[in-house]
Amino acid sequence: MTTLKTVFVADTVVDPILKHFSRAEHDIRIEATVAPYNQVTQILLNDTDGVWQSNPDLCVVWTTPERLFPPFARLLNFASISQEAILSEVDAFVRIVRKAASRVKLLFIVSWSLPPHMRWIQAITMKHRTGVSNILMHMNLRLAEQLADIKNVVLLDSSYWYASLQKPSYDPKLYAVGKVHYSREFFVKAANEIVSVASGAVGKTKKLIVCDLDNTLWGGVIGDDGINHIKLGGIDPIGESFVAFQKSLKALSSRGILLAIASKNEESIALDTIQNHSEMILRKEDFVTWRINWEDKAQNIIDMVKELNIGIDAVVFFDDNPSERDRVRMALPEVYVPDLPQDVTAYPSFLSNLACFETINITHEDRGRTQLYKAEQSRNIELSSSSSFQEWLQSLEIEVIMSPVTEQNLTRVVQLMNKTNQFNLSTRRMTEDEFLGWLHQETADAVTFRVKDRFGDLGLIGVVSTIGNGEGAREIVDFVMSCRAMGKQVEHAILYMVAVRLMNSGLRSLKAAYKETPKNKPILEFLRPQLKTNEQHMIDLDKVCKPNHIRISEE
Repeated sequence: MTTLKTVFVADTVVDPILKHFSRAEHDIRIEATVAPYNQVTQILLNDTDGVWQSNPDLCVVWTTPERLFPPFARLLNFASISQEAILSEVDAFVRIVRKAASRVKLLFIVSWSLPPHMRWIQAITMKHRTGVSNILMHMNLRLAEQLADIKNVVLLDSSYWYASLQKPSYDPKLYAVGKVHYSREFFVKAANEIVSVASGAVGKTKKLIVCDLDNTLWGGVIGDDGINHIKLGGIDPIGESFVAFQKSLKALSSRGILLAIASKNEESIALDTIQNHSEMILRKEDFVTWRINWEDKAQNIIDMVKELNIGIDAVVFFDDNPSERDRVRMALPEVYVPDLPQDVTAYPSFLSNLACFETINITHEDRGRTQLYKAEQSRNIELSSSSSFQEWLQSLEIEVIMSPVTEQNLTRVVQLMNKTNQFNLSTRRMTEDEFLGWLHQETADAVTFRVKDRFGDLGLIGVVSTIGNGEGAREIVDFVMSCRAMGKQVEHAILYMVAVRLMNSGLRSLKAAYKETPKNKPILEFLRPQLKTNEQHMIDLDKVCKPNHIRISEE
């Protein structure tokens, strides 16, 4: 489990949040401390402050606008303060944040909100350039604009935290006793959201949703009720709720979350409904795979995960049946199995509030991920009908394209490093700024790899970084390749292209010191035959060759 050393820098008391991190259901651990409160500017400016001596991974800056900006405090008391004067204070704050951001992997800033316990004059609070709420909106927009180019800074939307609470965010008794501005419920929500965003930032996002069908994607049992009598759409609150739930799933699919089906049904009847019911939002092409049969759902999930070549811990399982949920929980504890609400009308909001699909960027590869996996299925179908594996490889017409790391592909490069487990030499987890900082070293180098074949473009699937460690000697630091490119000898072409590139610049020896993890056995098995017999971790350049069925090129 990934652990993030975290420090809160705040101008109000936020210590109660610490006890809630251990209860957050995520694949990372937050080890948090709180810096002395109401010293935000001093701490963020001072490189030698004790806060930074522990080398935190994450800094959460949590401020209130009335404490941070004296002009805004006067505005709350109806003083005549210009919007420009307040925005200039925001600009000064951003300059301070920029300095602090260079000291940590991640820096989260909680967006500004008005004091939750106070009611503002509704007729004037949104007035252009003078209303408190209007000016605060411009302050948050200015903050977002000025921070947009800092890759490791994330602005958290605190207005959602307030809006999603069912109880007040302010407890007057807590404030009277300990000057704590926020209620217990608010701190629970904040802790969950911070952990969720941090999980997404380090690549711990769930990748696959496995759905039941009956009473999960539609109301009723298709085998009993038939296509014309299930509840889906129409002028019916239940049917409309299932449609809304499907729309939410479709939205997740559009940004890279894969969808699959595990249902106890007759496959032909279920697929006919999916494809031909007029109110279905999700069609066959939206699902990367399915197991519609009468077999154990836990085993079906295992089979689908193996087919897709993803980790079992990347799966979320939705089923309305409590016994099916319990079965999967017991058989596959790594799978996240949330309890669906008993009220179907709550399905859409339940899904939108799940915090396990968080991400800090959406890439081109994310948007086309379902199609990439569908293309892989087409390749595998053709493999089953080929007379030999080599004939199949030859028929794919694979091309591997090597390109430099650029501003345009940097987000995907770092995403690949943070999310890939199986084919990852060192499992370095880095922010964009950290990777660029490493790459700017004099002897550092990195290249990316895209793959395409006659079934389509697999996108940017690999990155290799190296660094010089002596005259004519280099070491591979990162060798990362997406699991969807495995099984076609693409990794051999990548190593060959890297070796040729480096030999053309005077390379005489190449080292690949790997960091073994519970999940990266595939890259170790690939590397071992490439190594010299008597020299640990040294690649035998005479053994490195390009597979005959792969074309290579550079951009």
